[in-house]
Amino acid sequence: LVEKFGIDPNNAFAFWDWVGGRYSVCSAVGVLPLSLQYGFSVVEKFLKGASNIDQHFKSTSLEENIPVLLGLLSVWNVSFLGYPARAILPYSQALEKFAPHIQQVSMESNGKGV
Repeated sequence: LVEKFGIDPNNAFAFWDWVGGRYSVCSAVGVLPLSLQYGFSVVEKFLKGASNIDQHFKSTSLEENIPVLLGLLSVWNVSFLGYPARAILPYSQALEKFAPHIQQVSMESNGKGV
């Protein structure tokens, strides 16, 4: 498919479809392009931030747990208020791909059912 897209297959980095985390930015597959673009020192800080939120999720009470509260807000907005979607409004041209990325993340998180 990369050749059909106009990319020389010799320049493609292939991996099998059974490789876990193919769409996760924190996976080995996701971290590789970030490391190449920004350097591993920047990616290390990014991964430390991801680890911090994981620890927050595991150790913080439900009343103060940011990921839990965001999830509950999403359920509330969809199930009780009837809002079937959320708006992501990038404030900078540099974030133009952010909304489609969040759509992809959401789809993967929801088992491709949404």
